[in-house]
Amino acid sequence: MMHTLDTSRKQNLADDLRHRLNKGVELPVLPEISRELIFFRNRVNADIPGLVAIVQKDAVVSAQLLRQARMSIYGYGARIKTVDDAIKQVIGFDGALHLALGLSAGKSLRIEQDGPLGMKNMWLNSLQTAVLTHALAKELPVSSRPDPGLSYLAGLMHDIGFLLIGSLYPHEFSKLNRVIEEIDEMHAREREYHFIGLTHDMVGSMLLRNWGLPEEIVVAAAEHHFYDYDGPHAIYAKLVYLANLLINNDGVVCSENSMAMFEKLALDEVAVQRSLESLNEMRSELEEMVYELVA
Repeated sequence: MMHTLDTSRKQNLADDLRHRLNKGVELPVLPEISRELIFFRNRVNADIPGLVAIVQKDAVVSAQLLRQARMSIYGYGARIKTVDDAIKQVIGFDGALHLALGLSAGKSLRIEQDGPLGMKNMWLNSLQTAVLTHALAKELPVSSRPDPGLSYLAGLMHDIGFLLIGSLYPHEFSKLNRVIEEIDEMHAREREYHFIGLTHDMVGSMLLRNWGLPEEIVVAAAEHHFYDYDGPHAIYAKLVYLANLLINNDGVVCSENSMAMFEKLALDEVAVQRSLESLNEMRSELEEMVYELVA
C-alpha cells in the first residue's frame, strides 16, 4: 500500500495548492447565492423577506432549511410549509442565514462519496459538528457566549479543506482517503501532512479567507485541532475542537481532554450531556439531509 505520494508529486501538489491559495487564482468560485448572503448579512436593513428571496433561488438550500425546521426535535413537522415558516417559527434569521451560507458554499465542492474523507462522511461530520457546536455555545456563560449562528457555521465549515483538496486533486485525494481509512482518528492529520505536504485546516482557512467569509469561521477552520489556541476568536475554534472530540469519542463525556476543555470554557458535564442528547435526537434526520446533499 502506498502511504505517501512520490516526493516530486507531493512537492508539486503542495506548491500548486499554496500558489492557488496565496494568489487567489484557479480556485472554485464561491456560488452566487453564497456571495449574496455574505453581502446581505452586512446590510443594516437585512430582514427575513430579503433572506427568503435569496434562499429560494437555490432549491437544494431551500429544501435543507425546510428539512431542518421539520426535524422531530422541534415538534412542528409538516406544519412548516415554506422557507418563511422555517425561519420565523423555528430556525431564526441568523441561524437560517448561516446554515444557508454554509450549505451553498460547501455543496459547490464535489468529491468521491465514500470512505472516511468522502462526501457522505464529510457532510455528516460537518452537520453533527455544527449542531453540537451551536448547542454547546448556548450553554456557555452569557459573558463569553459567542454568536450562535456563527458557531453553527464554524462547525459546518471546519473541514472544508478536505473538499477543496478532493475537488482539485481527485486522484491523489482518493489515495489519501484509502490511507486515512487504515489509521485511527488521532493520527489522521499527521498522516495527511506526511501524504500531501499540507493539511485540511491550513487549506480550508485560506480558502474561506479567499471567499470572504467571516474571520471567526476562518479561525475555527485554522485552529480547531489546537486546544491551546488563545488568539482572536478562539472561542469558535475551542467549541469546534470540543464538538469533534465528543463526536469522535462516541459521546463519552468524561475523557481527560474533554474535561480539560470543559474547564477552559466554563462548561459543566450536565450542560454538555444535554447538548449531546440534542444531537442524538437529530442523528437519523441529519443522515437524511446528507443523503440529499450528496445526491
